[in-house]
Parts: sequence; C-alpha cells; structure tokens
Amino acid sequence: MRSVTGRVKVRRSIPLILLLAAFFGWAKAAVAHPHVWVDYYIDAVGGNGGITKVKFRWHFDDMFTSMIKETFHVQTLGPKEIDTLEKGAFSNLKNYHYYIYIKADGVDYEPKDVTSFSAALKDKALEYTFTVPLPKPAKKIEVSLFDPEFYVDIGPPIQPMSADAPGIMAATKMKPKDFLTTSAENGAKAPVCAWHQGEPRVSSTWGKFAVFNVTCDAQ
Repeated sequence: MRSVTGRVKVRRSIPLILLLAAFFGWAKAAVAHPHVWVDYYIDAVGGNGGITKVKFRWHFDDMFTSMIKETFHVQTLGPKEIDTLEKGAFSNLKNYHYYIYIKADGVDYEPKDVTSFSAALKDKALEYTFTVPLPKPAKKIEVSLFDPEFYVDIGPPIQPMSADAPGIMAATKMKPKDFLTTSAENGAKAPVCAWHQGEPRVSSTWGKFAVFNVTCDAQ
C-alpha cells in the first residue's frame, strides 16, 4: 500500500511509543495516517510441484530505523541483536499476518509463521528478510501487502516522479522499481511473475493508497 498523495511527514513530537505501536500493533491510539514506511521486495520460489515459498525483504525509512536502534539499544546487528529484534520487533506481526495477503490456487492464505528471519543495516536503514512457506506447492499465487488501518505505508519502491510533471502529488498511477524477482530450488523452474496496480484503498482522512498485486505462475 503506497500513498498516492505523497508521504505524510511524521513530526518528532509524536511520542515514540505511539509510533512503535502503529507498526507493531501494540495499540491503535495514534491518528490513522502512516507513521512507518516500508519498501518491500518479493522473490517467488519454484520447487517440486509448483511454487513453494515467497521470500520478502523489507527496507524501512530512516526515522523508524533510528527508533528501533534507540528502543532496542542496537547499533550493529549480530546474531544476538537479530534475535532480540525478531522477538521484540517482528514476531508480534503474526497477529496481522505480516500485512501479507496470499491466494494460492484460488484459496486465501494469511501467513502466521515465517522462516529464515534476519535483519541488517543497509545504507544505514534497517532491513528485514524472511520467508513465507506455502501450505502446499501452488500452480498460481497472488500476493499483495497492505495495512488495512493505514498505520504503515508498505509498498514496492517507486520510481521517482518528475518535478516537471503537472499534478505529481495527485498521481493515481505509480511505477514500482525492481522489486520482483523469481528463483527455483531442487532443479525446478522459476515461476513467471508480473505485477499490476489494483484498486486503491481509500482513507477518508488521508486519501488514496495504491495497492500492488503480484501474480505468479509455476512453470
């Protein structure tokens, strides 16, 4: 989910606990506009019998990265710090199925468990990587990510819009940048995937948020 009316700037005066609550779902006391911004990357993996898993990489905004460092007292990320982040700053998202919506062969699947969680600092920004195994190999999957309550603006990285273009802040179509890849295991073929921009989700206060849908077919 990506705001099509421009990112709302979060003021430092907003209490830290409300900003963290907005992402982790500890509370819903904050005003309902995005407090956390996440660029996501998707890798659909082919295996025996079809598509077997989807790998994700989340790249957080600088302010959220700073808050995580301060709250969990981490400046570098080794195995101990990654375990701390997983337990204290990620695992609770299973209650919201990690903002991930999947259809596997037409059947809705909301993941509750993930594997291979890790975290890193890339260009001073926090990144999470993790894998969602599918309940069984699928011939076709559809994937989208969004926060239905608009606390997290999560979407693929978007190509910059030109300042010379009229009405750029009200654009309704966005072009993601290099967020979708495929791979394969055990001698299988990689799936074929494509994305399209779906119907926007609309906040009565903060306007439209674009939702991007990924469709993959096993080969």
